[in-house]
Amino acid sequence: MKIRFSHILLTLCLLTALAGSAQTPVTITGTANFAAGEEIRLLVFHDLLNGIADVAATDIIDKHGRFALKYNTNDIELAQLAIRTSKAEFFIVPSNSYTFTITVDSTLYQRINPEKYGGFLQIENAKSDTGDLNYKINRFTQYFNRVADAYSYPMIYGSEDNVFDTVRNIIAEHYDFQYNPENFYQSYGYYTLGSLDLLQYRKKPVYLYQKYFDNDNILYNNPAYMSLFNQFYEGYLYYSPYVSKELLDRTINETPDYLTLFNEVGRDPKLANARLRELVIIKNLIEFLDNKEFDQGNILKLLQYIRQTSSFDKHIRLIDSKLNQIEKSRKVTEEVTFRDEKGHKVQLKQYEGTPVYLHVFQTDCINCIREMMIIKDLQSKYDGRVQFVSLCIDPEKETYQAFVKQYGKMFEWPLLYFDAQYDWLLQQGIETLPEHLFFNADGTLMMRFPPAPEQGLPEYLQMNFPDEIEQDDNPLFQNRNKQ
Repeated sequence: MKIRFSHILLTLCLLTALAGSAQTPVTITGTANFAAGEEIRLLVFHDLLNGIADVAATDIIDKHGRFALKYNTNDIELAQLAIRTSKAEFFIVPSNSYTFTITVDSTLYQRINPEKYGGFLQIENAKSDTGDLNYKINRFTQYFNRVADAYSYPMIYGSEDNVFDTVRNIIAEHYDFQYNPENFYQSYGYYTLGSLDLLQYRKKPVYLYQKYFDNDNILYNNPAYMSLFNQFYEGYLYYSPYVSKELLDRTINETPDYLTLFNEVGRDPKLANARLRELVIIKNLIEFLDNKEFDQGNILKLLQYIRQTSSFDKHIRLIDSKLNQIEKSRKVTEEVTFRDEKGHKVQLKQYEGTPVYLHVFQTDCINCIREMMIIKDLQSKYDGRVQFVSLCIDPEKETYQAFVKQYGKMFEWPLLYFDAQYDWLLQQGIETLPEHLFFNADGTLMMRFPPAPEQGLPEYLQMNFPDEIEQDDNPLFQNRNKQ
């Protein structure tokens, strides 16, 4: 009987564990009548530290404007619905179903970056009620923003005494948020109000730490918490009195030494908590990836070391998220497929062996076409040394095809179509036109923002890709030729 009872207990424990880890389905249906035939994408933010969203589901909107998306999760998560480059945010709650009616400003919808001009998808949930998380957060956020905007000047410039107390009292008349890490909505409001404290008490970091971070709860999935965390610990390793420049140079630039860095940072009472300390170090190492003072290769080694030794699964996922993003941007040529005017698939990797200068344009962009006339001369001069490619991102493929048919013979380099790769546009930060990217001969990204054809590209190419005659005439290359 003992054996059987133990076996039953073990079985029950396994079933309980499996039930706890099982993800529940979420369905998202609705209509977007303005976008029949377009792809709709569900983006989910699994990484709020770096602000990285993953494509979790897609569907093609049918001729009646209807779509259906399915996603499994066991956490409340921030998500976006995206059509082209227009987006709308909402929160996914496990087991819930959503029925959205989506509309949009048709003029802004045609732009590359509608968000810049206030062009968001407008979503209305037919099943929403006052108890719905999205309803409650949207209502609070709108009220908070109105009050904050009304008092923004005195809060920022300190022109009135007790202005923060006034703002808090106004908000408290309608909302009573307390520290409650088990309640997503309460935490969202609590840490949103923390942004006021961050303004008022920015010179009192101990007070801010004790009120918001001196606990065992890191709310990785709550955007209000992670926003406050990112602001509070931004630049910590660079400016902390507990971390010297000599220490950073020794543990990052000379020899990657995470344990020494971890222990030294631990001298700060505000980072006695090992999990919080590790997250702060991860965040700041990622910040250093854009700082030329630090050895970029060693930073990646430190992140890999933390990934291999960390006891915190969430931290491993955050590092993986950032490293995957870096790898995707490093080897863009393998990640995306374009089309030529005949509809054939084209990848930039087929040009590997020669550096590729990618020129992004639309057919109605006058500056883009003017640049193409300059590229025409450069292409003739640097043929065999640099491969020029122009990429059309017109929303309608027929517009691209008509342009190539009418003007294609003027340009003796590939004119490709982006084939509705809107996620690629977002990943590369392509928000205005014309845009440019420069790839090494092995397909890795050489320069995200290279010189433009009208702003230094001819001089850059002459200096870095000279022919033999130019090398003989250029004094910068004379010593090299003599060796």
